[in-house]
Amino acid sequence: GVRRDIDMETFLKVWFILVDPRQVESVFGSTTTPSRLWGGRRWDAASSLTPGHLEELERLGVGVSLTLTNHFFDEESYRGSAGLLERLHRPGNSVICVSDDLARRLRRDFPRYVLKASMIKGITSRTGVEEALGLYDRVAIPMDLNDDDAVLEDLPEKDRITLFANATCAYTCPARTCYYGFSQENQGREVTAGCSQDVRERERLGLVHFDLDRLRGLGFRHYKLIPDVRAQERLEALARGVRRATA
Repeated sequence: GVRRDIDMETFLKVWFILVDPRQVESVFGSTTTPSRLWGGRRWDAASSLTPGHLEELERLGVGVSLTLTNHFFDEESYRGSAGLLERLHRPGNSVICVSDDLARRLRRDFPRYVLKASMIKGITSRTGVEEALGLYDRVAIPMDLNDDDAVLEDLPEKDRITLFANATCAYTCPARTCYYGFSQENQGREVTAGCSQDVRERERLGLVHFDLDRLRGLGFRHYKLIPDVRAQERLEALARGVRRATA
């Protein structure tokens, strides 16, 4: 939902209306630079962070989390992304990964990035978290685990685990096949996976918000916040006002 006609400081205030911008550690997403490693969603330059957005975020002291969550890793894709990785290689920025091979290369070649294991990896156990923390700085776990106090209480190093503050369709979809399809599409491969709703109907709950006081009480401090789509309406109204004022 990022817009080129609205500055990032305003974007953060409007898009995340219930959050103090000073609480925002990083903004996750893609940039306008093509990469076969983009994942998580269909890459689209028009809805990606521009160089201007990135400069603004740096001035604001807000990092960028690059969603390089493609399921497929190869040398050609990595070399083709080297320019992107070099330009944003600085403290405070991070890379979200699904591929452990990519994470290992980044650890060697671009050590200033914070490495984050994506929720898409489907890490759901103490053993899985412990193994992932041997490679990654942070590990995000699926949002449905927010309902399981026994699992959450058993997890180690809670200060290195990211929970979801809210959730949409992935909350009630254990398959999450769409992510694999997005990886295929962004790689230019044949797309063989898509939304699992086409195969099995899932319960649609809309945007679900979790009890952060409860999760903080369990020791968790890092959260991923999915924007409310209604913010699009607020942004469009704001953009119309900006266009009228500058006409």
